[in-house]
Amino acid sequence: MIRTICLLGALSLAFSTASQAQALKKLKEKVNTKIEQAANAAMGDTKPAEATKTTNTTAGVGDAKEDIGQYVKYDFVPGDSVLFTDDFQGEESGEIPSKWLISQGKAEVYDDNGNMVISARKGTYLRPRMSKENYLPKQFTVEFDMKHVNYNPAYGRSVGLFLAEQTDENAGNFKSAVYVWASGEAEFGQAKGEWPYEHFNESNVATMKKWKHVAISVNEKGVKVYVNQFRILNAQVEFGKPTALRLYIDNDYDAPVLIRNFKVMAGGKSPAKQVTTNTVYIARGIQFERGSPKLLPESMGEINALSAAMKENTSLKFEIAGHTSMEKGSSAEANQALSEARAQAVREAMIASGIDGSRLVAKGYGQEKPLATNDTPEGRSSNRRVEFVRQ
Repeated sequence: MIRTICLLGALSLAFSTASQAQALKKLKEKVNTKIEQAANAAMGDTKPAEATKTTNTTAGVGDAKEDIGQYVKYDFVPGDSVLFTDDFQGEESGEIPSKWLISQGKAEVYDDNGNMVISARKGTYLRPRMSKENYLPKQFTVEFDMKHVNYNPAYGRSVGLFLAEQTDENAGNFKSAVYVWASGEAEFGQAKGEWPYEHFNESNVATMKKWKHVAISVNEKGVKVYVNQFRILNAQVEFGKPTALRLYIDNDYDAPVLIRNFKVMAGGKSPAKQVTTNTVYIARGIQFERGSPKLLPESMGEINALSAAMKENTSLKFEIAGHTSMEKGSSAEANQALSEARAQAVREAMIASGIDGSRLVAKGYGQEKPLATNDTPEGRSSNRRVEFVRQ
């Protein structure tokens, strides 16, 4: 396989008669419609209602990922606090993404069927625009969705996460890099791993052409790489502490790599330890489709960890608290409905994983309890959260 380095461096009541059953069905459809309408109008989680069908930034992700039921062994949990994220709100197609610095090549905001993403071409170097030079802690995580336009299994394309010094401008100065190939392979130093599918199988090739979720955790001892529900790589770290991130894009064709939902998180402590020592635990790994109570598959990493902790410690009981962000023109009523639906979705997922429902209470708080400003992507991301409050 010819390889060329590409871009940088996640639920009735039974009626006794047919008429009663039909009535219940209609009622449920009406309630679901109301929730969906509220969710679509929720501030900070979606665009105006008239654009709902085309502006969901996670639309189509489910097509590229395995069913959420396939994530029963997924164990990736992101960091505790947001260092950098980009939701591309307010960006215009064709413009340079305002939260990124490009030292070489071409990267622009691209309208992907109503969803704003980064479109980066061959030979592009780009890095997050940060307020300080050495911003990475000893332990951090990186997540993003990627799509390789015109993917061909006969040619290598990868996403390179470069662990570098902030002042490094050239690829040769990078201490090391994590490469995630379009085919699902990953490399870090001499360590290599791969997607457990035959690369040239027709159905697998079709999957590779779609959006894939990449999750990477880094600490002083090692690097783990996940693609969709699979942990592809677990490698040792042999170099000093990185201080910054940089992306390098390279393709075999004159076609871009698309990137969205890029997020860098600090920390990554064990959820099991935190829920037993803290009154409130913020589950940053639990994520939803934009403007919807539908869980994203990568949420199962944190849900699996929390369920395991509750099985280990049977005295644990929680209120699952849903919170949303808020922006100009948002609806408090819609955000309230969305937060309640999301909290209930998490409760049902944990019950499905084997937790007694009597130990979990779902409650929504809407936009009323922000942790940060709603004026920045990082602030909005911090405010959109699920908390586990020990009872």
